[in-house]
Amino acid sequence: MTIIGILKREENIKEENKYYEDAVKKFGAVPCFLTEINLEKIEKCSGIIITGGNQKGALDDILIKYALENNLPLLGICQGMQSMALYNSLDHLEKISNHHQKEGYVHKVYLEKSHLRDIVKKSCIEVNSHHYEMVKKSYLFSIVGKSSDGVIEAIENRCHTFQIGVQWHPERMISYDEVSNKLFSYFIDVCQER
Repeated sequence: MTIIGILKREENIKEENKYYEDAVKKFGAVPCFLTEINLEKIEKCSGIIITGGNQKGALDDILIKYALENNLPLLGICQGMQSMALYNSLDHLEKISNHHQKEGYVHKVYLEKSHLRDIVKKSCIEVNSHHYEMVKKSYLFSIVGKSSDGVIEAIENRCHTFQIGVQWHPERMISYDEVSNKLFSYFIDVCQER
């Protein structure tokens, strides 16, 4: 049984959490929502998803640190990617006004040569966009994707098969987007190999 730990943020409503749960289940894994520092629960996970939300919490850094130290597959989504980018730094997010829309394709993301590009098999993809803030740098993780206006949209650990952060919400696109399906499918496959 492959268990995926999913950071459950207090501000996320039931519908938002269900997107993550359904995406994990679709590819044969078992979702396990993480709401507190419970090492026994975290140790059962074969991979971790740092979810989107309104603000970074203490659990973000704890789960990122755990994934790094234990060589776990890690998927950061929206706020999760931002937490990965600013991990162990004192930098803050910057406001952005033109990257928020409820559903559907909003803009393109251009991918550099990377694990992510190898997974989705495209150098340019279309994504949704739900964020009001952005990161200007990424410290530990390499920047591998940007939008046409220069916003950082994808980062990864080049030394790991799957430690990837994306600024968009692939879990909301599973029903209609091939790239999102490839991303989740590959993530779960890597977790199952552990």
